[in-house]
Amino acid sequence: MMTRRTAIAVFAVLALLAVPVLAEDKKPMAAEFTAVFISMNAPGAMGSPVQIYIESWTTDDVASSLATTLQQKGQAGLVNALPNTRVGTIRIGTADGYPISVARQRTTAEGRVVLLASNRPFAGFGNTAASVDYPFGFIQLNLKADGTGEGTIIGAASISFDDKKNLTIGSYTVQPGRLSDVKERKPKK
Repeated sequence: MMTRRTAIAVFAVLALLAVPVLAEDKKPMAAEFTAVFISMNAPGAMGSPVQIYIESWTTDDVASSLATTLQQKGQAGLVNALPNTRVGTIRIGTADGYPISVARQRTTAEGRVVLLASNRPFAGFGNTAASVDYPFGFIQLNLKADGTGEGTIIGAASISFDDKKNLTIGSYTVQPGRLSDVKERKPKK
């Protein structure tokens, strides 16, 4: 009995000593955003809070590889490739978080544009007929230099290249949703 108590005590001490090490290993977020989602397809719908957490930005090499996959294998090939590229999470309202598979940004004259894609639809489209032809979730944030702005959210999107090799994003709904009051939060260190 005494050996068992000693073993439990030793285990408890080791567990407590390990906690600070685990806490130090947690990487800071690359970016965090908040916004308000407004559905353009449900007039009068109240806004839902949106939280976006970017753990890391998608590299040029990965983005190029995904573009090649889309060109060669179409949407189905891209859907299959994206689960291996999780870079963040988005939460809409009180729903569970959706994975962000691709996070890219580019500088503009006004600030920057952030493009986010998920390997599955969000905002209620996940288990519908739309998820076959519109298997992605897509967000575009247009930010000013101070990190504020607005955006567009497509809960069920199709992604393809047109004849001129330009990326096109299609929406299952008549109009994409709107993200208002977008704010970048400084990630906690």
